Formats: sequence, C-alpha cells, structure tokens
Amino acid sequence: MGETLIMERIVQAGRKLFARQGFHATSMRQIAKVAQVSIGSLYHYFRSKDELFLAVVRQAFEGRLSQARKLMRQGLPAPEILRRVLSVHFGAISQELETAQLLSRIWAPEDPAIWKKLGALMEEYARAIAGILEEAMASEAIRPVHPLLTAYALLGMAGAVTLRAAGKDPVAEEFRRIAGEKLAELAWQALRPQKEAK
Repeated sequence: MGETLIMERIVQAGRKLFARQGFHATSMRQIAKVAQVSIGSLYHYFRSKDELFLAVVRQAFEGRLSQARKLMRQGLPAPEILRRVLSVHFGAISQELETAQLLSRIWAPEDPAIWKKLGALMEEYARAIAGILEEAMASEAIRPVHPLLTAYALLGMAGAVTLRAAGKDPVAEEFRRIAGEKLAELAWQALRPQKEAK
C-alpha cells in the first residue's frame, strides 16, 4: 500500500474519532486501530496526536481553498464564488453531523495548546484567503478592502455560525439549511464594488 494512501487512512480515522469523541478522549492507539495500521506505523507518519489533529484541520481548510481557487479560474462572479463555497461548507455540515462536530471542535478546541497551534494554521488560511481577495480587488470584482482583516472577518463569521450549526436543536438545523446562502449574501453586501452599491 502506498504511503499517501496510508496517510489518508490515518487522517480519515483521526477525523472520525476526533469528531465523535473529541481531542482528549481519542488515543493514538484507537486511531491506529480504525486506520488498520500498527501503532509504530502511525507514529512514523505523525509524531503526535497534535500533529495528526492539525493535519485533519488542514485537510478541511485546504479543500475549501482549493474549491474557491477552482471557481475563480472558471471566471465565475465573486458573489457566486462566495455562495458556492459557503453552500458546500454548510451543505457538508447538513449532510454529516460528524463534519459539523469536527468543525465545531476547530472553532472551540478543548486544549489551549492546540488553540495556539490552530492559530498559526488559521493565519496561514487567512493569508491564503487574503490572496484570493487581492486577486478579486485587482480585477475590480470586489471593492477595495484590507485583505487580511477581511479574511479574518469572513473566517470569524463562518466559524461562529458553524459552531452554532453543530448543535442538535431546531435552530442548528435551520442554520445548516440556510447559512450558506445567507452568509454569502451578508459577505457580498460588504464586498461588492462601490458602483454596484449605489
């Protein structure tokens, strides 16, 4: 079995267990069992549980970034890109409670040490979003904004709603259903070019 496939199995096992049980309740031995690899093999690919958790988070973030870049290359209008990226994000939460639970753990981690490491990953993600915003400004698809600050504002808005949408009550269910569309509308109100705002 190829190394990439083994790593992917480990990441998927970590994703499943972190979502269901949380960071502290999940052991590396449990992850190895679910991934069907030896504990030694697991530690060959990931030196610690922290490192594996960050790999799981990185995969979730990079999937959304990749989608946004692909939509930009297709030449879609900025509001449509926002709508599609947010709809996919909240659609995944709607279809799979496990995804909602995992994403809520990203926004409200159990361990302060993990939060510090997540902060570095969040900075990387925010800078990637800022780059996308800069491209959109250069083509006048959006109004001039502070790219990094706006990236953090968008992340914060999506994160807060994601956290609430991970619940099991009627409000959470409604948020999972409508959040993609409604957040895209809100974001576009803030980003649309000034000529369109008049």
